[in-house]
Amino acid sequence: MRLLLVEDEPAIGSYIQEHFQDLGYSVIWVRTYEDALETAVVEEFDCIILDRRLPDQDGLELCRELRQQGNNTPVLVLTALSGVDQRVEGLHLGADDYLAKPFDMDELAARVQALIRRSSYRNQPNLTIRNITLNSMTRTVTIDQRQVALSNREFLLLEYLMRHADQALTRSQILEHVWEGQQASDTNIVDVYINYIRKKIDIDGQPSNIETVRGYGYRFRYED
Repeated sequence: MRLLLVEDEPAIGSYIQEHFQDLGYSVIWVRTYEDALETAVVEEFDCIILDRRLPDQDGLELCRELRQQGNNTPVLVLTALSGVDQRVEGLHLGADDYLAKPFDMDELAARVQALIRRSSYRNQPNLTIRNITLNSMTRTVTIDQRQVALSNREFLLLEYLMRHADQALTRSQILEHVWEGQQASDTNIVDVYINYIRKKIDIDGQPSNIETVRGYGYRFRYED
């Protein structure tokens, strides 16, 4: 596995690089936005660990630029700015996860592993999470081999949630990707369709497949 580490603080960068190398990762460490963009464009990585406060640019600009170029490498942002507004801004610009400084190294490693795991199935036509299988080619959903009837919008919403399983998504993110500015301008419609889907895929007496992240949005559970 190859990681791109973008961190300007020598002590933190060295610590992260050594830890992941001990775990068997190949780590390329750069210290500026300019070097990070140049490296990310010409080389392939399984994940990018990105410090937001870089000496020559806001690290989130790297997310924005890569996403505009069609580069979907998972990005985990390290930042001392851990408020909800900052996290939402980062997610809108293409970050996949956030971790506030100071952080626990084991948690960082676990989050990176989760991002890599999720990215491995984002582009697969068949998605299976627990007992739910979604086929984007035939546009069908089955639960325990029983087909579930979904409207086109319900299917698009479920597919988006499953392709970002275990990732907390804001209502605005969901609206932007599933409705694409059409038909809806109010995020309340996201809540309505989440309820539609829950009624069709959840089992009475068991936790919902789609978790409500209070004050934030929703997350599709990857594991029980």
